[in-house]
Amino acid sequence: MKFDIPDKYLSFLRFCIVGGCAAGVHYGIYYLLLLCNAPINAAYIAGYLISFVGNFFATSYFTFRSKPSWTKFIGFSGSHAINFILHIILLNLFLWLGMHKLIAPIAVMAVAMLVQYAILHWVYKPHKKNYPNYVLMSLDTEEFDLPREQGVDIDFKKQIEVAEEGTNLVLDIFKETGIKATFFCTTNFAQNAPLTFKRIIDEGHEIASHACDHFNPQPDDIEKSKDILQQLSNKDINGYRQPRMLDVPEQKIEDAGYLYNSSLHPAFIPGRYMHLDVPRLPFMKGKVLQIPTSVTPHLRLPVFWLACHNYPLYLYLAMCQYTLNYDGLFVIYFHPYEFTNLHEHKEWKIPFVIKRNAGKNMQDRLRRLINTFQQEQAQFITYTEFTQHYLKNEKENNHTAAGV
Repeated sequence: MKFDIPDKYLSFLRFCIVGGCAAGVHYGIYYLLLLCNAPINAAYIAGYLISFVGNFFATSYFTFRSKPSWTKFIGFSGSHAINFILHIILLNLFLWLGMHKLIAPIAVMAVAMLVQYAILHWVYKPHKKNYPNYVLMSLDTEEFDLPREQGVDIDFKKQIEVAEEGTNLVLDIFKETGIKATFFCTTNFAQNAPLTFKRIIDEGHEIASHACDHFNPQPDDIEKSKDILQQLSNKDINGYRQPRMLDVPEQKIEDAGYLYNSSLHPAFIPGRYMHLDVPRLPFMKGKVLQIPTSVTPHLRLPVFWLACHNYPLYLYLAMCQYTLNYDGLFVIYFHPYEFTNLHEHKEWKIPFVIKRNAGKNMQDRLRRLINTFQQEQAQFITYTEFTQHYLKNEKENNHTAAGV
């Protein structure tokens, strides 16, 4: 007679086998270090760290039958960070209660193993995504006013020159990789860089509004910029993004007839904004779809343009890949100046976190990011295309709920 054992029980059995082997390595190193008169906590930590790497590969290949990846390594490391803290607390608690130093680790491992399995099962189990791997790539196409934020006066003609240079570099990459994106343009840029503005349109990208003047946006820019951009592009302007992701009068967005607003970064950026209490994923506010910039699930770690400059590339790509696969959606924006050589202009006093990897390195990083998404079979769509999908699904869901 054949018995079919549910996979969740088999995975737990495999977890116990792997956990037992890892615990054996951990305890063996702990015991040997104690024989060498190492401090108890130091011996325990050393054993834990040494058994960690083998545990990861065994957990991936054997326990959950899953190919190791940087994405899973981040989740695995996160679970072990929690587990490690639990281990140290329990170890010292049991020692304080009078348990022998050779017995206490065994008790700790027994208690922690159940907690660890629950966390790892959550990391490795399939997650129901909200969207079918959409990527919304965008460029805040504005005059280069960044030096003005540092108190440096810069000629307006030079601002446009830098913005055009960076925009054309990014357009080259988009053309090379075959993707479509959304360009949030200020009217300052559109009116003073007509050839580059025309190239954006001719190559099939979407134009959206980024106000009129990036350095000093005004409330009436919301409607005014829409009218100007529509006249210049001969296209409908459906979306808006406030400069620097500042607060924007929502009713004015709706009154101006925009379909979506992408002025929200649901993260904490010191000195800029604190938006940990808002939804991570798109949501309706009145008649306007709010499209937040992506952050990682749970911890809401930023993965926006500045993270691309400063995180180690392998870590950044893994975080982006994890977010895409968890949500089925990734929303990202950059600026033209990031792709120019800012290092040549010390007089602009650009902060190091922005200059880091600027120019050629950022061009290469953008290509790697696009390639990573393409390997995940992601669809690069414009913000308007996404909004249309979202509103259509909302309408169908409402009809279904109403029994239509």
